[in-house]
Order: sequence, then C-alpha cells, then structure tokens
Amino acid sequence: MNLDLADPESAEATAADWSVLAEPQVDSVAKAVARGFARDYGLTLEYDDAFQEAVLVCAERSADVRRILSESGPGLLHRWVSQRLRDRWLTEARHRVSHTSYEAAQQAAGSGER
Repeated sequence: MNLDLADPESAEATAADWSVLAEPQVDSVAKAVARGFARDYGLTLEYDDAFQEAVLVCAERSADVRRILSESGPGLLHRWVSQRLRDRWLTEARHRVSHTSYEAAQQAAGSGER
C-alpha cells in the first residue's frame, strides 16, 4: 500500500463537496480534531471555530478525504485533517502577529499628543 499524502498548495481550487460530511467517520474525525485543537490552542482557537475549519477542509478536499478513508481508515484521516488545519491555523496566526493592533497604533501615535 502506497498512499501519497502530498498536499501541493498550487493545486487547483475546486468547489466544496459538502456530501462528504454525511459519512459518520468524517464527522467524528472532524469533532476529534476540533477537540484536540481547542485543548492545545484554547486561548486562541475555540472548539466551534476549529470544528468549522475541520469541516471546511474536508469539504474542500472531499476526493482526498474519501480516498484516505477507503485506503487507510479514520486514523490516517485524523492525522491528515490535523495537518491541514494546523497549516491553516498557523499561517493565519503568523499573519495576525505581524499586524499592529489598533490600540498599539493609537498608543504610539498618542505618545506625542497631550
């Protein structure tokens, strides 16, 4: 068994296939991944947001989800969804960190005002 888990970011975007969510294993994996993220990143990522992101990953990559489930089962799907969600979340977190908050900008500008 040889399963290629390459995830090229340059792949063409396809429409989300929400029917993949009807499979009970997909729902349980998305919930498990969301619980893990809420536990590990609870200060910045809540369960509901993590679940929504996990569901979105599955719907956007439904062909990959079905292939992984049929070839390897829910364990590998859990790892795959976790990796996709971690990639998305860390990228977004890096972008947020690079932005100056409104309060910080106001404070910096106000240091010269009276």
